[in-house]
Amino acid sequence: MLALLLLAVVAALVQSDEETMKNLTKITWAHAVNNKTYLTAALASETSMLEADIVLGTLVGQDGPPIPIMAHPPATTSDLSLAEFLSTVKQYNNVNSKQKGVKLDFKSIEAYEKSQDLIAPYAKPEATFPLWLNADILPGPVEATTKPVDPIKFVQLGAKHPRAVLSIGWTTNYGGNITEGEYSRDQIGAMLRLVNEQKINQTVTFPVRAGLASNSQPVLLDLLRETASLNSSMTVWSSEGDNVEVDRLKALILTVGLERTYLDVPHDLAAKLQLPPADNVKN
Repeated sequence: MLALLLLAVVAALVQSDEETMKNLTKITWAHAVNNKTYLTAALASETSMLEADIVLGTLVGQDGPPIPIMAHPPATTSDLSLAEFLSTVKQYNNVNSKQKGVKLDFKSIEAYEKSQDLIAPYAKPEATFPLWLNADILPGPVEATTKPVDPIKFVQLGAKHPRAVLSIGWTTNYGGNITEGEYSRDQIGAMLRLVNEQKINQTVTFPVRAGLASNSQPVLLDLLRETASLNSSMTVWSSEGDNVEVDRLKALILTVGLERTYLDVPHDLAAKLQLPPADNVKN
């Protein structure tokens, strides 16, 4: 009887995973999991993916040289180091069947370089939970002035962790008074050249800002078509208050496909999209 029960549980989990893979927009996100309190809460929640920021800094109450910590610029102190963040997630996943994934958002190439030894154990084949390495590595719309993370160093170091998903995107300047813009063909072309010249051969996702992506369907379709061999996807994200053409964004997502689109946007925008279940989408 117990064996039959276990088989039923496994079958349910497999079916659930298969359904999720057909509709990546159903994956849920926790953002800026940059301190112990929020990490505890996020692990206790139903959230699928924990997004967190990494900078070089110091732990609260400690001195010494800068180390990778969980914080968003301009902060340079935290009560949570990258090492503790990863080990805590691993401990959770060791005793829970529903695995929590992590998206590590690196804010500088220096923080990324000093994190390599910490990342390595979680990028080995025996590790099972999703591991994403994210950075804005190329300049993007609308005339963004934020300095990108060094693109060549980022993808070359990422290649040392082949199990990890490379989440590589563009800096953006959008929101507030800026309500129009798009990803240009030159910006998409620069990403394609990088992928080809660096011979990337691991899974990639391209984070794109919703308000800009909704105006960029032709070039984004080109990007995903040219990188299909890398199991590529797009991760649509948005800040609160961004101007988004909902109908255009929905059309983009349905054209790309729910099985190739992660959706990381505020709840009100997600509700407005009214995306159908994967089984109701005709290819």
